[in-house]
Amino acid sequence: MTSALFNNRAGAFKSLWKRAPWWRLCLMSAVLLTLIFLLFPPTWQSENPIPKMVVSEQAEYRTTPEIPTGVSSIPPSGAAQNQIAATVKDSHAAATSTSNTTHPLHNQSLPPANSNQPKTAEIALATPHDANTQPDTSGVDSALMGRTYSGSVSVIGFKLPLPPGNWVVLANSSINTPTASGTAYFIGRIEHKRLVGALRVFAAKSKDKPGAGFIALKGCAKDNPNAHYIFIESVTPFDHEACWFIEQYYTPALQKWADRTTQVSGLDRAAAGDMAAKGVTYPQDFVLVRFGRAEKWGLVQADYLFSPESEGVSSNVALSYYEMDWHPKNIARFPEKQAYVAKLKEWGTSFWPKFQTAFAEGE
Repeated sequence: MTSALFNNRAGAFKSLWKRAPWWRLCLMSAVLLTLIFLLFPPTWQSENPIPKMVVSEQAEYRTTPEIPTGVSSIPPSGAAQNQIAATVKDSHAAATSTSNTTHPLHNQSLPPANSNQPKTAEIALATPHDANTQPDTSGVDSALMGRTYSGSVSVIGFKLPLPPGNWVVLANSSINTPTASGTAYFIGRIEHKRLVGALRVFAAKSKDKPGAGFIALKGCAKDNPNAHYIFIESVTPFDHEACWFIEQYYTPALQKWADRTTQVSGLDRAAAGDMAAKGVTYPQDFVLVRFGRAEKWGLVQADYLFSPESEGVSSNVALSYYEMDWHPKNIARFPEKQAYVAKLKEWGTSFWPKFQTAFAEGE
């Protein structure tokens, strides 16, 4: 009887085990958790798990008193404390009453006693002021413009006159040949973020005396098809050269200064990049007056660029240098442009002796 009852219960258990998966999972989980609880009984921790710091009975702690600036950190003993306190008091009084005293090592002004307080900078103290300085109308921040020039500029000893206004260096480069060395500058006059005038200077001096001379000045030829006017005193390559002429300067190529395939001189490319960084624009057309002078010992070529736009003479949009209103083959259709060139011819005629003098004094 007992054996039959046991077999019936075992069969019921096996049947239930097969038919009830959730019951089977719960039973196994209960058994597993019971075993874990019995094998690894939990240990209840205290509310403050940080271990108590054990301090050695031999350890000794002392608070460090605040030491005034400039006083040795070694604590004095006895009556010396009163003497140091009096010295510190006198030094603070002296610093308060003589704020212009300089440090003997760093040659810097000592700050007042309350110098640890923040101060508001006064621009008037940081910006130099000159009552004779003309107001800046460039429209470009002075930190980007840099130093301006007026009257004249000196290039390796050649003192070249400047037309009226403030001028700034936009680019420069060095000149180095086997027989001569020098420098080149692109100097501009900027008004309201617009280039209204420029001067390109190429100056070099021979490395030897008297020197080997220089090649013929570019453009100094009677058959120059791009010149409105040309004056030639002498063009003898590697010897005496002196001439000046008027032609036009086309700027759209400068707008592609970052494209190395564009045919632009290195100096002009650098100046165009500088103006792009400053946000300076320029008109399509300039009228160029070039002065050239060379001897065996030295050479100067100065291109003065004038903007007809700044004097109210407008130009039509041109697709190329030869399509400009100012080109000799086109200018006959524009009487106002012919008058402008005639005015520059008068200016060049009066300026030529000054240029000759600047060249001679550069020797």
